[in-house]
Amino acid sequence: MKALLPLAGRGRAWALLAATLAPLSAGCTSESSSDDGDGARPAPSCAYVVEYDGRRYLGREETDVPVDKSLGGATRAACDDTPGDGDGDDGEGPALMTAFAVRGVDPGIAIAVAEDTGEYRLVVADTVKELPPELKKVTDRS
Repeated sequence: MKALLPLAGRGRAWALLAATLAPLSAGCTSESSSDDGDGARPAPSCAYVVEYDGRRYLGREETDVPVDKSLGGATRAACDDTPGDGDGDDGEGPALMTAFAVRGVDPGIAIAVAEDTGEYRLVVADTVKELPPELKKVTDRS
């Protein structure tokens, strides 16, 4: 005769299994912007990450950004989106760039970085989940 686990024992076993598998599935997800374009987070794949004044900023597509005064140096993080693939490409190393205030926006929320002469890319603090109204004005005109 087979001994059956009591119902309560099976529930605990399933809970333990679920608790064990949950972190594994969370590692397969990625951050992405919302469908309507109002999200502050960019799509994944070697994200454009800039560090300035002890904060991390995530790049957006906008390059027509109204800049104000220079804030000083910033660093774009190194990127190798295909490590160990044998293509002989070591990816991009870190890049030093100049940070600029975005007119009408607190630098703790977003800044612009100089990519080329006269072209500035908008980067938003990684703590920002949704763009505030003053920043939506900047992104809506791009």
